[in-house]
Order: sequence, then C-alpha cells, then structure tokens
Amino acid sequence: MSFQLLNEEERYLSAHIADLQRLSVRSGVPRFSAFLNEREAVVADNSVKGAPRFFGGYEGASRVICGFLQDTYAEELSPSDIFPISPVTFTFRKTDVLSHRDILGALLSLQIKREMVGDILTDEGYAVVFVHNAAAELVRGISKIGRVGVCPEDGITRLLPVQQTKRIETTVSSLRLDCIVSAAVNISRERSASLIKSGMVNADFSPCLNVSSEVRENTVISVRGSGRYRLSEISGETRKGRIRVVIEKYI
Repeated sequence: MSFQLLNEEERYLSAHIADLQRLSVRSGVPRFSAFLNEREAVVADNSVKGAPRFFGGYEGASRVICGFLQDTYAEELSPSDIFPISPVTFTFRKTDVLSHRDILGALLSLQIKREMVGDILTDEGYAVVFVHNAAAELVRGISKIGRVGVCPEDGITRLLPVQQTKRIETTVSSLRLDCIVSAAVNISRERSASLIKSGMVNADFSPCLNVSSEVRENTVISVRGSGRYRLSEISGETRKGRIRVVIEKYI
C-alpha cells in the first residue's frame, strides 16, 4: 500500500503502528493498538514488515486490536489471554429491544472513546460488547441503556449472536465492480459508477476508484450510505450469458 494513497489520519495511524512494532522489538514486551475498523486494520497490516497479530475478542471480529508479540514472552499465549480486551454481556428483558446504536451511544456518553470499543453483538434479551481493558470498569458499571434496565456480567455468558445477512440472488452482465454494486444496492449501473469514481465504495476495506475492477468471490464491498455486502457465490451462467451470483447484505 503506497503511503501517498493514505489520508492524513491513515498516515498517522501507519506511523503509530510502526512505532509500536519498534517498541516491542526493542523492549521484548508485547505492544497493542486500540481497536481498529476493517480499513484501519488493512492500513496497520501494511505499515510494518512481518505479520502483526489481530484479534477482536472472538474469531471473525470486525473491529480488532493490532498486537506485536513476536520474540516476546506472549508469543505462544492464546490471544484471549494476552490481548487487552474485556467482553461484557448485558442481559435485559426479552420484551425490550436494544440496538447496536443504543449501546454504542450509552458507552460514548460515558466519555469512552470510540477506539476503546470493539464489536457490539445484539440478540433477544442480551448483548455482548467487547471493550478495551482500560474502559472495562466503566462499562461494567452501566445499569441502564436509554430506558432499558440492564445487568452487566463479566465475560461472554451467552452464545455469541451471529451477524445477520440478507441473501440476494441475481444475475449480472459481468463481475466488474460497477455491475456488482449496481446489483447489490439496486441502482443503475451509471449511478454505481458515479459512486465508485467519487470514492464512496471500498472493496475489501480499501478504496477502489476503478469501475472495471473484477470482483472475486468473498470480496466485501462497502457502499457509503447503503451498507456492506459480500459476493458470497458465483454460480455459473444463464442461457443468455449472464452470470448468476449471490450477494449477502449485512443487516
């Protein structure tokens, strides 16, 4: 990833990640970032030589912490034993409903910075929140979110909620990015091309301005203002030569 392609915040993050690696190598002590979103994790991974470790509290987390463990005492430890992540389970009445936004808003109202909060997974009657150790005590003190009374418990005390998706089965004329975005968002190809050229579309968490870029199976596409999608399946052609695809929209 070219340094010139990064915006100012990403350049700062890149330098910070490189500093963490140098400190870890010099001291022999593990070093960790705050929580990173998917794009930031890509920037972090490309900021250093070697392979940093990423962990968000569970396998497949969207928001993760970047850690440098190589040649330290923690190199062979389980990520859950060394990464500074504290899961907290909130339970509440099944008749109440708490969304990701409700819970995040409650955390931020306590002056907890966004980078101290990882994934927030919600289900009927409970939610599991992953936070940095530095914010855990404040989070465990929450007894109410909005008008809903909650009971915080240390750790993951229920089954982790599964990310819900909506399945879209459709056909496209090609696997070009503008075609896939058009099918996913249900807009014209001209409109999807305009979004791509305007920098509103990420492919695998990196900006993509090329409307003709080929989209491969399992590519994650983010469209600003619309949501996140994954090309989960390419399943052959129709008799008219169109390509059958399955696109999953994260909800």
